[in-house]
Amino acid sequence: MNQKPLVSVIIPTYNRARILSTAIESVLAQTYSNIQLLVIDDGSEDNTEEIIKKYPAIEYVRQAHGGQGAARNNGLQRAKGAFIASLDSDDCWNPDFLEKCIEKLEEGSFDFVFSNWDQANILGIYRDSFTDYKFMKPYLSNTNGTTWVTLNNGDLRKLYLNNCPSPSSSLVIRRSSMKTGWNHKVNIADDWCMLLDLILAKPCKAAFSKERLWKKHIDGTNIFDGRDGVEVMKLLYIEDITFILQRFSDSISEEERQGLQKKLVENLVVLAKHRVFRDKDLREFTALVRRALKVNARFTFTIFPSIVGKYLNVKIISLGRKLKLTR
Repeated sequence: MNQKPLVSVIIPTYNRARILSTAIESVLAQTYSNIQLLVIDDGSEDNTEEIIKKYPAIEYVRQAHGGQGAARNNGLQRAKGAFIASLDSDDCWNPDFLEKCIEKLEEGSFDFVFSNWDQANILGIYRDSFTDYKFMKPYLSNTNGTTWVTLNNGDLRKLYLNNCPSPSSSLVIRRSSMKTGWNHKVNIADDWCMLLDLILAKPCKAAFSKERLWKKHIDGTNIFDGRDGVEVMKLLYIEDITFILQRFSDSISEEERQGLQKKLVENLVVLAKHRVFRDKDLREFTALVRRALKVNARFTFTIFPSIVGKYLNVKIISLGRKLKLTR
């Protein structure tokens, strides 16, 4: 009887002692049994180490605080498995997550697979996460009732140069396919950059499951979901996309470059609108508009009137209604 291949699971954590056990126990409860579990403590100041002692099967590593990308890479250096997965310490997998993902990986010789998930809101109500990704919609229809959807290299380039539909907790990747680890130089997009390193380097093939195989919790400390929306806009959709444009400038077509530039300009203009109308910060508004012009002046002249004009129109209509009600 052939032994199942080893899967190395990396859990990066920082000051999550209160909820860490839920993530760990979801790994230990997997129906897939051949697992190496590494917990990388990114310099926690709470009782994380005390929690870990309850689980003797865990390989525990403590490092100086360096961010989630650095923690995952620390785990990757110690990983022995043919397949790599990384579960965030505020998430949990369904018991069959690894079994279904590894079965699909081996069945189609895919470079990586990922799955849909239950996304919690601030009220603790869960919803289908893929419904929030407009770029996923073309791949969710006309699949003949199958759970898994295959993505060729063209699909992957188009999808991942628009967004990253596979946060680290949803992903299982073939170790031999990895070109790099998680990028520790970005703010939030460490998993996005890691996958672009693979997708843009060679033709590759992936698949995703429409079935929701894990849960994303919200506790106010999440790297992405726990942050203020404006902060996420600045860190992920402006700073990290700027980094992506620079990093992959030699690996993308002119059309792909303009797609990223347009996305970046839209985000810069949205943030500029927010700064001037909500924060009354004319200086940052001006800096953001200048930055958008530098990225692509043509897109800026097209997008600016659309976004700012639409906002002003809504405000004028709202003011008119208020005046009418006070008469």
